[in-house]
Amino acid sequence: MRYFGLQGGSISFMFKGAITIFAFSIFFYSCAAQITTQPSPVQSPSPSPPILLPDLTISDISLTETGKVEVMISNIGKGPVPYRVGSMVIYVDGHLKWRDSLGTLPDQTFLQPGGVVLYTTPVELVRRHEIRVIIDNEKKMVEENEANNVFTKILGKEKLEVEPLLPDLSITDLFLNPQRKLAVTIANSGDSPLPLGGGNLKIMVDGSLKGSYTLGSLSNQLFLPVKGSITLTTPLTLVGRHEIDAQVDFGPGVKESNIENNSLKKILDGLPIGPDLVVKDLDLTEDLGLIIILSNAGGVDLRKGVIFQIRILVNDRKISEFEHFIPEVLKANFGNHYLIDPPYQVFITGISKVKVSISPKISSDDIRLENNVLERTFVIFPFRIGPQGKEEFSFSFSTRRPQSEAQTEKVKTEARWEGGGSSLMLSFKKSGTPMGIPTFSGKSPIKVEFPIPFEEVQKENVWSVLVTNLLDKKVEGHLIIQHP
Repeated sequence: MRYFGLQGGSISFMFKGAITIFAFSIFFYSCAAQITTQPSPVQSPSPSPPILLPDLTISDISLTETGKVEVMISNIGKGPVPYRVGSMVIYVDGHLKWRDSLGTLPDQTFLQPGGVVLYTTPVELVRRHEIRVIIDNEKKMVEENEANNVFTKILGKEKLEVEPLLPDLSITDLFLNPQRKLAVTIANSGDSPLPLGGGNLKIMVDGSLKGSYTLGSLSNQLFLPVKGSITLTTPLTLVGRHEIDAQVDFGPGVKESNIENNSLKKILDGLPIGPDLVVKDLDLTEDLGLIIILSNAGGVDLRKGVIFQIRILVNDRKISEFEHFIPEVLKANFGNHYLIDPPYQVFITGISKVKVSISPKISSDDIRLENNVLERTFVIFPFRIGPQGKEEFSFSFSTRRPQSEAQTEKVKTEARWEGGGSSLMLSFKKSGTPMGIPTFSGKSPIKVEFPIPFEEVQKENVWSVLVTNLLDKKVEGHLIIQHP
């Protein structure tokens, strides 16, 4: 029994020790667990390195000795410029002149921080201009400062040229002179004399061209001095009320300081409407007697029964003077012609200067008297040409300006010969005409007329006529020349 008790006590003691050891184990495990599960303190992250950006700028713009634009490009930023990004453009006086990529520049040193490049562009300047250069206008790169990508500068020098002194023609007035002819006053308000020979005056009446004259043909004056003026009388006569537009043009050889004042428009009142009798032409009968041809240039018919006095001078000598009764109506606007044979025939021979004048008994029968005179020179060459032969005749003339636009100046040539069935040929040459005038052939009479431009009337005209006999028998006749 005692043995059992002792054994039981031992067990009790051992059980209590085990519990104590288990409790201590739990305590230490708990402490260890608390120590191992406690979070470690938070550590702050290390700072990232800073981003370095480029900063492109234009430091200066200049000109080379040849006048080309130079641009100094700098990278004042801390970072490099991306390769082949961005462009450079150049404006001259606000107009785009050149554009190119930065990647095409031969020197790429400016890409690195602190890099500087002086680039010569193909833009070349003449005289003084405003230059504006922009880099990275498209904003393709990120920079520290975008505001310094534009640079503007005035470059170049004004060319000191001496401006030439130029004339300046202006038309200052249009009026009708006492003879009712249109007069044009021109002035030179420029700084140098004006050569009149190079100008051409055009006259428009109610929008239609009625006359064209060189200034040299209207005046013997070669130059119009500075601040000078001159009145040019044209052969144009006005009847009734019309709008006149006068214009002066110069060829490329004459420059003016102002061409805007070379024309003038004005309303003018011309002659009253009525009959206007004119000596239209002169002719010769078969036996070389003078024939006078009248016509009515007015706007109203000339009544029949009008009496005119007619005077004929040959080589400045009065040969005939008589009154003539016109038994028929002369139609207005050259509607018909009326032929007069002097009561005592006036024969023309050799070289004869003929002047015919008419005057009405009643002034109302002719509203304009200044065109009542006609002067013509006859040159009569007798000829006798053998079979297949030829003969040349020459003549020359110059005259003053015509006094009426109704009198169109012309050279009339007529060949008459016996035996109307035979044919002759006329060949003409005129001085200053490189290619001759076409030939004419036919049976008797051959009549040819050549108008003379108004500006050539005062010049020396030299003509020659070659008469050729086309038959195998001789021919006799007259070559009749009529010129102003």
